[in-house]
Amino acid sequence: MALPTRLVQRMSRGTFPFARVRVVGLVIAVGLPAVDARADISLLSLDTFAATNEGWKIGGAGIQPTQVSQPGSDGQTGYLSHLSDGGTANGKWLMWNDGARWQGNYPSAGVTGISLAANVSAGSSPVSMRIAFDGPGGWFYSSPLSVGTGWNLYSFPLAQSGFTHVSASGGTASFGDTMAAVTRFEVLSGAGAVSYRAGGDIVQAGTSTNTILLDDISAVPEPASPVLATAGLAVGAAGLVRRWRRS
Repeated sequence: MALPTRLVQRMSRGTFPFARVRVVGLVIAVGLPAVDARADISLLSLDTFAATNEGWKIGGAGIQPTQVSQPGSDGQTGYLSHLSDGGTANGKWLMWNDGARWQGNYPSAGVTGISLAANVSAGSSPVSMRIAFDGPGGWFYSSPLSVGTGWNLYSFPLAQSGFTHVSASGGTASFGDTMAAVTRFEVLSGAGAVSYRAGGDIVQAGTSTNTILLDDISAVPEPASPVLATAGLAVGAAGLVRRWRRS
């Protein structure tokens, strides 16, 4: 399989992140079955925000997450900007997605982590950021990561030991039940305790005054597994092609 000339030129100049790894992935990926990234969760689930906000939202009221057509964390056009103002409908920093590509059975798809690039562009820094999932087991939220100014990559392993059930959200209280049939994926930030809001079916973590930028939200595999590592290389290849198309 020949790589596009412009892509090869960018890689030779060192302007493409992780170019060498992804070229290997492209070679190994040849012959693997095609995966429809528009369907349920898969190792190809990736939001780059090249043209839209990819369906991330806060509900009917307030200012929705905004796609920005400027270079993001990877130097390619497009990232997401979202704000919290300490009051009104944007008083708490959170956003969620119920698109098909983030729904479904994460373990069966080989997805054992979520990675994303983040940057606190305004307001207090650092912030405590979590991810959360809703499903038959109810809402579960992750341990927080400290996110500061400047673009950095953050990884959230999807291990049961790192997640807490929100009892008010109901369900079976089983992390496995939720991750086997995820209906909503949320990213939230705030220093307060995480609580459930039935009106809107969301979890939240207190008010804040921040603008946080996000880019390249991605499903990732377990690197220790040979099978999933191969699939992960295929994902790297897909990401390589996607970023080339954006350039």
